[in-house]
Amino acid sequence: MAIAIKCYYVFHRRWSSVSDNPVVPAVQNEPFVSTTEDESEKTLAASPGDLDGVTVVRGLDDTSNKNLAELAGASADAIRPLQGRFALVAKLGKGGMGEVFAARDGMLNREVAVKVLSSEADVGLARFVREAQVTAQLSHPNVIPVYGLEETDQGSPALTMKLIRGITFAEYIKQCSSALGTLDYDHERHGQTGRIEHFLRVCDAISYSHSRGVIHRDLKPDNLMIGAYGEVYVMDWGIARLLDEPDDEFKVSGLGEESEAADILASSEGMKTQVGAMMGTPKYMSPEQAAGKGVGPKSDQFSLGMVLFEMLTFKAPREIENMSELLDKVPSGARNSFPKAKQSELVPLALQAVVNRATSKDPLDRYPSVQEFADDLRRYVHGEEVHARPDNLVRSLWRRVQRHPVTVMSTLLIIISMAAVISTVSLYRGLEAERVSSSRGQTLADLVSKVNQRVHEFDSLLFRVEGLLEGISTSSREQLEHAQAKPSQIYQPEDLKGTNPPEDLVEVQRYQQRASFDNCVVVLAPDVELSDVQNQVFQLGGLKYVLRDAALRSARIDASKLENNEADAILREGTPIHWAYVGLENGVMINYPANEQYPPDYDPRKRPWYVSVVSKHGAIWGGIYPDASGTGDLIPGKQPH
Repeated sequence: MAIAIKCYYVFHRRWSSVSDNPVVPAVQNEPFVSTTEDESEKTLAASPGDLDGVTVVRGLDDTSNKNLAELAGASADAIRPLQGRFALVAKLGKGGMGEVFAARDGMLNREVAVKVLSSEADVGLARFVREAQVTAQLSHPNVIPVYGLEETDQGSPALTMKLIRGITFAEYIKQCSSALGTLDYDHERHGQTGRIEHFLRVCDAISYSHSRGVIHRDLKPDNLMIGAYGEVYVMDWGIARLLDEPDDEFKVSGLGEESEAADILASSEGMKTQVGAMMGTPKYMSPEQAAGKGVGPKSDQFSLGMVLFEMLTFKAPREIENMSELLDKVPSGARNSFPKAKQSELVPLALQAVVNRATSKDPLDRYPSVQEFADDLRRYVHGEEVHARPDNLVRSLWRRVQRHPVTVMSTLLIIISMAAVISTVSLYRGLEAERVSSSRGQTLADLVSKVNQRVHEFDSLLFRVEGLLEGISTSSREQLEHAQAKPSQIYQPEDLKGTNPPEDLVEVQRYQQRASFDNCVVVLAPDVELSDVQNQVFQLGGLKYVLRDAALRSARIDASKLENNEADAILREGTPIHWAYVGLENGVMINYPANEQYPPDYDPRKRPWYVSVVSKHGAIWGGIYPDASGTGDLIPGKQPH
């Protein structure tokens, strides 16, 4: 049985809990009704780009004499009637290409998204079938799965896809911007590294599509989506292009033809997917895509760089307000400069260099591929030198200091000690030299003593907490293997909010919520019932004494020598161990001290503190990061068992 333990060392004051992303409730299987605008915002289907008033491209060719089966390259009976299997449940939205519905698959008893080509759309059957075929052939975890091509009773084609519940990157960027500098800020979810990790999964999908010979051509935050469990999807492949197709098939009207471009701009307000005169979204489009020449994988790379700019700065990469700006900024590859830091958020120069290279006007100045673009980003995340901004001597030395602080400190101590020895020898060279050297030697000795003392204190603290982690791990295993399952009081988060909470449950300023230091709280994954794991929970009941004692011992306090109220006062004031979690592989988590702020869908097995250590051995220390409350810094220590 896997056990993961997570403790925090609090350098200053307190930790503020931030809940996970809520899952949007599922669409109920009820008679078809159109949702309101507010409801549509809560549930997104598989192609969010189509729900935003997008002007779509005119038909590839004359399809008036062709039917769906002919265009799809299938026999007539291979295209099944939609209503024969799928029951429409709710309308999710309407765009220029068609309407998107939530539907019930009667055969497999699951919810799907259905996009139906509108009779009013000027896209034509060929474009719709093309999107279905291109998307269906991209089998990748970050590309929305396509289930099939159907036909409505009226003869309109319908594309069935996976129904995704979550938010677009555009909404995610707004969330991160709003949370910055507040107590709602979650370092893992809203932090710069977390945003980059989401973006890297988009790069993986596009790199894969390029390997299959497909260029997306409309990458923007509205076409990227984060699911309820953090999964990332690239959406809306409606204007994708195959690498082996000639440019003429998608030739763009010249930007000098002002009337054509003006019609497009007026219909989209410079924000939506541009088609007809130019294909793509002006805010994120590469210069060669605007000109309709040489569009290839590096065009997608340019758009990805523009999206990354927006994710890092919370600002649009370029503003398109009128025809003059469209004709000036898009063909020239103009992009807004990096703004000044917003509160504590700063885009490092190395990261700026990566974005600048990906969004270079000349495709030859960009990365050779999206994969190499992503690799450079990963080098930045791992604290390594990026190719877009090679290290000079100073940066190289500073990077070594950050990567090996203990080694650097040891070297510094050796240098100081050698200087002290040299100074001591020089004392014997004369009375005057002795007086000067004596003063200098004393100063150096004091410095060495202070440095040694601080290093010893920090090492001692880490060693002490590491020992407590091992003790908690051993106690957890002993309880599970040998303790009898004696019925006892079990508190779950909802019990703390009820009418019979623990007697010592009080508001604690340090935690910014109510907490009980005499109890633990049992948190179960959504798919786990208490009756199924009750014996294990009863076995672990004694852990509350182990965890309470560990918290006090982290502050060098022996609980046996204190009255209970004295110990409670110390715990409320703060000890080095701030939170302690014991997570089991069956979805059971024991948390000390007991608190109530857990969302209904909280699954401890999916949390980074559990996933990052469950297959490893020994104590693992994470990097120092700021407490969400803004009052101190935390260092996480984890121990699998």
